[in-house]
Amino acid sequence: MTKLYQSGLHKFGWLAAALLLSASVYADDIQVEGAWTRATAPGRDSASVFMFVTSKQDVTLTGASSPASKAVELRTMSHQGGMMKTLTLETILLPAGKRVDMTSIHGYHLTLTGLNAPLKDGEAVPLTLNIETAGKRTVKIEVQAEVRPAKK
Repeated sequence: MTKLYQSGLHKFGWLAAALLLSASVYADDIQVEGAWTRATAPGRDSASVFMFVTSKQDVTLTGASSPASKAVELRTMSHQGGMMKTLTLETILLPAGKRVDMTSIHGYHLTLTGLNAPLKDGEAVPLTLNIETAGKRTVKIEVQAEVRPAKK
């Protein structure tokens, strides 16, 4: 191979890797941005996942899955009787043109339950989001959630 050809392959490889690890994912006019979670300690069996989701049409997040855990729950928090309570949701509405903030433990977020192994800083957790369109068609969006360092 010529050096020019090798150089071109090398640059293409880096470009492909950058695109694959991009913080945004688009599918069917739905954009998922900045998905992340925190590293977990051994023995911890759950972890919250945060992201932003924007859709060009009204859609509904109906569930999620990950090979990193037994289940993925859609969650939010609610004030009830002066206490914060975790609520597990069946769906999360994603209105057309609205960037839905799923970046707070006190608002919408996903929770990986029954982790198969601790999540390690610098890795990525694969997720599949199940989104139902107005026409009742299910769209599956593959997302990689960045694992960030645990809180100190």
